[in-house]
Amino acid sequence: MTTRNTSERILDAAVRLISEKGYASATTRSIAELAEVNEVTVFRHFGNKRGILKAIVDQFSYIPVFQDVLKFDLHYELEKDLLHFSMKYFESMLPIKELVLIAFKEAGTFPEIDEELARVPRSLKEHLVQYFIEMKNRGKTTGLNEEEVALSFIALNFGHFISHVRLGTNVSNADIHSILTTSVSIFSRGLTP
Repeated sequence: MTTRNTSERILDAAVRLISEKGYASATTRSIAELAEVNEVTVFRHFGNKRGILKAIVDQFSYIPVFQDVLKFDLHYELEKDLLHFSMKYFESMLPIKELVLIAFKEAGTFPEIDEELARVPRSLKEHLVQYFIEMKNRGKTTGLNEEEVALSFIALNFGHFISHVRLGTNVSNADIHSILTTSVSIFSRGLTP
């Protein structure tokens, strides 16, 4: 068995246990048992439980998707780009919805969860700030604070994601694409000179 396969089995076991039972119940021993490895193997691959958490966050991070979008997929048309960002964000978050919901349930209980999870939106914020600076330099947006604009845009998208995965059609039967299109249209108009 290769190192990569063992690491993947450990991460798969950790994701499954965290999703089903929560972070506290996903002990290194229970992760090792589910992955069919010794607990020492878990420590050798990841150091500790936080190392496993970091690897999970890295594995499921949407940042590589956004780096590709920012390198290859921009039109420098505000509404079109922001809708593309929003759809990519939603597509990237759906596969990890259980982990996101567990993270919120256990937020504040385990500081390492908050610290590790914050790396992802912080990186997204930095990328979006650069995009909004470039758009302002091109004369396509107003002179608002780019960090505040980026954070507002992230909040808009995260709000729609949480509403969709937690409440589903209990609030609205509207298609998520239509909702995002409307939200991005409103958001873009507020930034356009």
